[in-house]
Amino acid sequence: WLKPRQVSFDILWPVPTCARPRGRSRASALVGALVHADAMAQKMILKCSKTGRLFFSAEEAQEHAEAFGKEYANFEEVALDHKVWVCVETGRPAYSEAEMQRIKARDPASKTFEERTVEYLLDLQKRKEKASAQKNQFLDSVDQKKLEALTTVKGHGQIRAAKALQATKDKGSLDAAEAWLAEHVGDVDLDKLTDEYLQSVFSAPSGGSVDVTMADAEADAPMADAPDDRKVGDPNPPEIKEKINQDLLKQVMEMGFSELRAEKALYKTDNASVDHAVNWLAEHMEDADIDLPLKPTPVVPEKPKMSKEEAEAKALELQKRLRQKRAEEEKLTEKEKERMRIESTKMMMEANEKLKEEERKRAIEQLKREKDAHEEHKRQLKEQMRLDYIERFGREPPPEEEVQADAVKEKSSKDQVAFYLGKLKKTYATSDPEGLKTCLSTLKIYCKNLMDNPQDPKFKKLKLDNKAFQNRIAPFDGAIDFLDVMGFEKKEDCLEQRKSVPDGWLCGNAIRFIDLMLGQL
Repeated sequence: WLKPRQVSFDILWPVPTCARPRGRSRASALVGALVHADAMAQKMILKCSKTGRLFFSAEEAQEHAEAFGKEYANFEEVALDHKVWVCVETGRPAYSEAEMQRIKARDPASKTFEERTVEYLLDLQKRKEKASAQKNQFLDSVDQKKLEALTTVKGHGQIRAAKALQATKDKGSLDAAEAWLAEHVGDVDLDKLTDEYLQSVFSAPSGGSVDVTMADAEADAPMADAPDDRKVGDPNPPEIKEKINQDLLKQVMEMGFSELRAEKALYKTDNASVDHAVNWLAEHMEDADIDLPLKPTPVVPEKPKMSKEEAEAKALELQKRLRQKRAEEEKLTEKEKERMRIESTKMMMEANEKLKEEERKRAIEQLKREKDAHEEHKRQLKEQMRLDYIERFGREPPPEEEVQADAVKEKSSKDQVAFYLGKLKKTYATSDPEGLKTCLSTLKIYCKNLMDNPQDPKFKKLKLDNKAFQNRIAPFDGAIDFLDVMGFEKKEDCLEQRKSVPDGWLCGNAIRFIDLMLGQL
């Protein structure tokens, strides 16, 4: 009864009162809602509305939202039967037909797509995780020291080396492993861990597994320290000398090392190679017991044998602990990988933003250069026109103000009204906005009086010595030119309307222009 279809991690999911079924207490309803919501969070498959990426848990979606911000914090719940398309050649999924077409256009290798469901992707992910876990389990099951010797010293691949050690674990020597590799060098799947091979390894008879796990269990048993009576100059114990490769020992001694030190180095490196032995000697040259013989291998008293059922139970317990430990380590590794991926994505996004900012600055600088070049070109053309005028007429061209005034007089009355009003605004809007408002309001009153009372003679004259005229009209350049366009011509002591009947249409347009300009101010 609580099924959110649109999920956002900006806020916590509320539990509305209306969602509680009848007949249940408030506490029980709230507990039921939380349990249901938690179950859904574990089973939900969410799809990012921004990128289309699928998340198989609420935790993954939460981390995605926190990493990329609010724009990526909206998700939709996707059903298991929701359609997806999977590329046959590359295995890449597409979550919509449009995305499938984009992948085909960008990647020539992606040609064929099969229609699948989200459930298929979920099963595929589980199979991949299971295969990865089985591979790691297999690699961890062999002797790591011998595996390193085969891979780093002998140059074999990790998987084929692990297979050789697994096949020759009863013999327990590098020579046996190399002999196995030489015998199976032609195998097609030598470097592959197939399901059949892993199943055969993990389903081996219980005796082999019991031996391994029992050895591990016995290795953990505490041993009593024997008295140390070793002296400098004493040879290594015979049981240790028997385990030393004599050819390698001879090569190490030829380099100037004593027999005791050479034996200790080869014993500690499991006769891997001369290089390993020399490196061990270099690392332990300053050890206090470097010239003391190795301690003899203690004789472990034979423990009472366990029954087959007890041994199997012990082996299963140890394997369970090993699996739990490995799962925890894998989980930590995956979290660290995801953290690094998020950090790299953030760094990439910051780099992209910085690149865009630099491009914007370059575009602004380019526009400024183009504007300066345009102004320079305009200045050069103006100077060239001035020189042409002087060459043609033998004198300087008239000032721009006169040329502009002549051009304005050739316009219609309406355009002249708009020009002079615009001149007033351009000149005084910043320097004297209040005075400009008063001037425009006074001009509006003059025009309105002419339009409403065209025959009244008192509105057809404006005295120049009037105090209101001197304060509101005369100081503003362009105001008297505006009145001239409206039909007022200058007499000795006044401005008098030259027309017997003023132009009402022109007065109406002038009033509309003034109202518009006052609204902008």
